[in-house]
Amino acid sequence: MPAAARAPKSRDMMNEHYWFCQPHAAEYNRNWNFFAGMSEGEIKARQEQDPFNMFGHGGVHGPGPQAAPARRLGKIERNALADLDLDDNAEGPAIRARYTELVKRCHPDANGGDRSAEHKLQRVIKAYQALRKAGMV
Repeated sequence: MPAAARAPKSRDMMNEHYWFCQPHAAEYNRNWNFFAGMSEGEIKARQEQDPFNMFGHGGVHGPGPQAAPARRLGKIERNALADLDLDDNAEGPAIRARYTELVKRCHPDANGGDRSAEHKLQRVIKAYQALRKAGMV
């Protein structure tokens, strides 16, 4: 599989990336912890300097909108979202858009008959079907 997905090297080198095939990037990202090795104080300081309210603690711009409760996903749904390179909060329209994009990119007809992305295409289709069955699309 081609190395088409990127993952950050570390929290100190966010603009430098490793390049992986999609399944390996998903595995790397599932296990990557931005806060690994930080003390509680360092974590709190990072969260307080959160200009985009990514951590939901208000950051420098004050409290953000109330976060929706996290939905509970099973292993199948989490893996399906990872195969589509989406996070656990992805909603139906984003899932459909990503599915369409990946099918167009991976289909042999779009690649001049190149079948190298066929395995990825099969995973994308299977992931989308699992998410539809779970009622997420």
